[in-house]
Amino acid sequence: MQALLGRVPDMPDGFSDRARDQWRPPFTPVNGSCRTLFSLIGGRPPKEDLTAATAVTYQGVGVGSMAAVSLAVYQGDSSQRQLDAMREAMAGCATADDTTPGASNRLTASALSMNEDGWVTGRLKGRVGGYPYEMHLVIARQGRTLVGLLNAGVRDPDVKRTEELGRLLMAKVGTLDL
Repeated sequence: MQALLGRVPDMPDGFSDRARDQWRPPFTPVNGSCRTLFSLIGGRPPKEDLTAATAVTYQGVGVGSMAAVSLAVYQGDSSQRQLDAMREAMAGCATADDTTPGASNRLTASALSMNEDGWVTGRLKGRVGGYPYEMHLVIARQGRTLVGLLNAGVRDPDVKRTEELGRLLMAKVGTLDL
């Protein structure tokens, strides 16, 4: 799985095609649902029935721009249960903030409309470290694999690019023989 994500020559414009280390959340949210989502994207998916996992980031051209990707392979039909749990987490993550004094970390959730059935999507927008910041979150399932995608930056990420990244990842994961 790591090799699949190591170099992606067909990445959308604006993103490096070479993978870097996994995403490190800019803060740890107080809200447990938000923590669950951040953990998945950061390469720490739920462990029940987990057989393999990996996570990487791709640098973007804008300030703070990046795409983070995580893959988690589950036994049997557990990937569907995990997708359902992530859907619940997305619904429960209305505000992602932390209690660090003076950190100014607060993101508010809103809908992120995409043209893909079955994808769990959301937008978190606000301030991180005092700077404007926006994240697009996409979680989808391909067979036994749960795919997590985050497109984030100081400038608002492009929804069409997020959708394009999601489709590319789903196609790549579909080539895995798991």
